[in-house]
Amino acid sequence: MNMTELPAKGEKQRAPIIAGSNHGSADATQAQVLIHTKDALDETTVQDVIHMLNRLKGVSEIRFNPEKEHLIMVSYDPHLVESSQLLTKVKALGHEAQLVGL
Repeated sequence: MNMTELPAKGEKQRAPIIAGSNHGSADATQAQVLIHTKDALDETTVQDVIHMLNRLKGVSEIRFNPEKEHLIMVSYDPHLVESSQLLTKVKALGHEAQLVGL
C-alpha cells in the first residue's frame, strides 16, 4: 500500500510518519535519499532514527511509511549535510543500512 491508498475493509490503517526540521532551508535546493535498513523498523525504533537525523543541520524532512518498514526517505540541503552523514547516523544507532539514490 502506498501513502495515498486506503486500507481494505477490516485492515488496520498505519499512518505514515512525516517529520520536519527547523534546520533545512526552504530556499535551498533540496536533495532526497532513500535509506534502506536490513531489519524492519517499527514505529518506536524509527522515532529514534528520526530524532537523530533531525539533529543534523540541513535535514528538512524525514518520511517513514510503516507499510515500507525498511525504508526512510530524507530530504536535505546537500550544501549543509552529505548523504553519507545521514547513513552514518543511522548506523550509529546499530542499524545495518545503505543509501539508495533517487
